[in-house]
Amino acid sequence: MAKNGKKKLLIVESPTKAKTLSKYLGRNFSVIASKGHIRDLPPNRFGVKIDEEGFKPSYVIMKEKRDVVKEIKEAAKKASEIYIGSDPDREGEAIAYHISHIIKRIKKPEEIKRVLFFEITKDAVKDAIKRPGTIDLNKFNAQQARRILDRIVGYKVSPLLWKSVKKGLSAGRVQTVALRFIVEREKEIRNFKPEIYYVVKAVFEKDGVQFTGTLIKGPDGKSLQKIKDKNQAEEIVKKLKEGLFTVAEFSKRTRKQTPPPPYKTSTLQQDASSKLGYAPRRTMKIAQELYEGVDLGGERRGLITYMRTDSLRMSEKAIEKIREIIKENFGEEFLSSKPRQFKSKGSAVQGAHEAIRPTGFDFPESIRSFLTREQHSLYSLIWKRAVASQAKEAQFEVRKAILENSGYRFKAEGETLKFEGFYKITGEKPREVEIPVMKVGEQVKLVDLKMEKKQTEPPKRYTEATLIKTLEAKEIGRPSTYAPTISTLFERGYIEKDGKFLKPTELGELVNDILIPRFKEIFDYGFTAKMEDELDKVELGELSWQDLLREFYDHFKKEFEKAQEDIPAIKKENVEVLDEKCPLCGRPLVIRWGRYGKFIACSGYPECKYTRPLEQEIVEGEKCPVCGKPMVIRKGKYGRFLACIDYPKCPGVKPLSTGVKCPECGGDIVERVNKRGKVFYACSNYPKCKFTLPYKPVPVECPNCGYPLLMEVHRGKKFYYQCPNCKKTFSPKEIGLKLEKSKK
Repeated sequence: MAKNGKKKLLIVESPTKAKTLSKYLGRNFSVIASKGHIRDLPPNRFGVKIDEEGFKPSYVIMKEKRDVVKEIKEAAKKASEIYIGSDPDREGEAIAYHISHIIKRIKKPEEIKRVLFFEITKDAVKDAIKRPGTIDLNKFNAQQARRILDRIVGYKVSPLLWKSVKKGLSAGRVQTVALRFIVEREKEIRNFKPEIYYVVKAVFEKDGVQFTGTLIKGPDGKSLQKIKDKNQAEEIVKKLKEGLFTVAEFSKRTRKQTPPPPYKTSTLQQDASSKLGYAPRRTMKIAQELYEGVDLGGERRGLITYMRTDSLRMSEKAIEKIREIIKENFGEEFLSSKPRQFKSKGSAVQGAHEAIRPTGFDFPESIRSFLTREQHSLYSLIWKRAVASQAKEAQFEVRKAILENSGYRFKAEGETLKFEGFYKITGEKPREVEIPVMKVGEQVKLVDLKMEKKQTEPPKRYTEATLIKTLEAKEIGRPSTYAPTISTLFERGYIEKDGKFLKPTELGELVNDILIPRFKEIFDYGFTAKMEDELDKVELGELSWQDLLREFYDHFKKEFEKAQEDIPAIKKENVEVLDEKCPLCGRPLVIRWGRYGKFIACSGYPECKYTRPLEQEIVEGEKCPVCGKPMVIRKGKYGRFLACIDYPKCPGVKPLSTGVKCPECGGDIVERVNKRGKVFYACSNYPKCKFTLPYKPVPVECPNCGYPLLMEVHRGKKFYYQCPNCKKTFSPKEIGLKLEKSKK
């Protein structure tokens, strides 16, 4: 406790982080959370004054944070000193700046200190408190510049889409460029024309080992790896089947494979996507939990270092600990000869950041019982990657043979693992292909010879992992932007998943085709990357944030003004006139874009408000309660519903029932949509009955507890049934027969 009886105050951005830190700092400290940003640009106006003096932002306290701000001010009055411990990145610095702004009239500047927690462990936290600094204005200015850049693009360009397509659409400085990658790849695939070619392959045998060789050259020395003439390929096969194959060349060498570096944000997101099936946003949420602290049976601490980083560096102390772990648990023969440090590529600002690594290096299995399944999976991934980075290289023996017959040369290659090295820690099994040892001049037995018909393949669609890899390679966006960027593309309906691949929707392609030709520079890959580089220069103090914005705005203004003039032409391009008259007023019907996709509307809107779905799905057995005509499925504000085929001329509507009764009141369980657009299921007697389910109900009694219904759960490629009461899960095979009987 301070001499005047007042406690010191630590303000962080997360309640979970506050909970962990309060246990380390004891009674001398009061720890509270801002719950993220407390001030931002206003939600309902542009909020940036652009004039000759520069770009003056108008920050306001966020409506939902007024009570938090009040709490911070009251706590600040009672504190002897104030420490601001928001995250050690640009967003965290902005949070720290805005917190200091609201308490600057309460405390003197020297009483407000900035602390950086790169890992949340007892020693690291106490060390950070002993060595406080001040708010990094350059880092704040870099965040402020990014926020204003994004506000300019979002606030100015999005209305162009509202006016020419429909409301609710958005454009973004990085978001639109990410969409451009996905759309351009889709167009490459669509326009790709496959070419047929033939490959000649032989299966040989020596010393009881069969191996494959591929024809690479003919007697004239020309390449025959892709033969376009089928007759030529057939003649070669016919000719060589009778001849003898001789070893013309043979070599073997040792190849060493260095372990990959510890994770940074982008590589963690990529591996979590490809190996665990986690979306980037989900990965960052789990990583945040591991960073902020987990209760390990009475001891609460952070398990990994800060997860938003471009750095590949690890502290000397961490490297020493890892080397001890390898030596004691895997054997000295698996330890690299000397400590290994990895260098980061690109222009990223690193500062004191480390790579993402475990803090205490607890073995994943030793803490499994304290973690959720997702936390354990991600922690294991991070642990293995960090520890493996200090292991010895894996060693492969690579063998290569050239086999010849009548001047035709076949190549056979093989690779076998001779020393596991770092694979011992990661648990991965590299692909091995065996070919026997051969001598030049000896003959080998031909087992089979055939030609294979192949065709050139189009480029693959992006996955979330490969899109992040591409954005990083092109230096577009930063680690903190990848997850929200991809999430926004999904939320806007611009992209969808086809298996694990990202595919643009019709709306996504339309938005891309409107924006890219009209903003050739602003959404150019190179220009976007240049802006990221200049934001780094702002953080380093090498460039004024106002100069960066001025350069951007000069380019943006020219393109924006031209695009505004083009709105009537865009609207005309995107409305398709039908050979059908409006049943209400007789004017032509057109296809328009609306909140829920394409629909048919009267060209006389807003005088005539006739609309109907583009494709009407008639529901068998359902009759309109008003006029008795068939009913169709329509989409509305609260999800899908049943409407008269003549709606809105006939006002007959019904909720879309699942055919399952509410177990609490006997009402129908109907389909609904929440504010975020996610489907859920609720009782038709709402609000009197508040029964809801997150997944579609099926009328099958739970085999375990007898509850009257189960839920149909789809998660990625997984599909199973779950009881909402006892939470037990069942395979489709277990429930399928019962479900068929209930339908009958």
